[in-house]
Amino acid sequence: MKSIFLPALFAGVLAATHVQAADEAGASFLERWDVNNDGAVSLEEAEKRRQALFAKLDTNKDGFLDSDEFTVGAETGAASGSEDTSMLMGLDLNDVDGDGKVSAGEFMSNSGTWVDLMDENKDGVVSAEEFQTKWHDRDARIKLR
Repeated sequence: MKSIFLPALFAGVLAATHVQAADEAGASFLERWDVNNDGAVSLEEAEKRRQALFAKLDTNKDGFLDSDEFTVGAETGAASGSEDTSMLMGLDLNDVDGDGKVSAGEFMSNSGTWVDLMDENKDGVVSAEEFQTKWHDRDARIKLR
């Protein structure tokens, strides 16, 4: 009986921790991205946040983001509990012209793409729940790789 109970208990604790992390990520996302505090992130809010994020990630201030800057940004975000750089914002998604770096224009032009990818019910805004769903989806994709 003990041999079945302990693994089941452990699995339950892990599942609860994962759900709690997703809930916290959704709330944290809204705190950082919901500029007007209406409970959802619009395209305009995403553009403002991505503009500030680009400036933060462009550590060498050359007007471009390279793979190293995305990597450092993702590592810094993960360490601080922020998912800004790792959630659908990598070099591959944003390098529109395929030159291996992302200009401010490329990064900003993908704000709509980011909102579209996140906005499951297609109401034009990203809610905490939609963000949480994508958080779970991202984890599933990582496990499949």
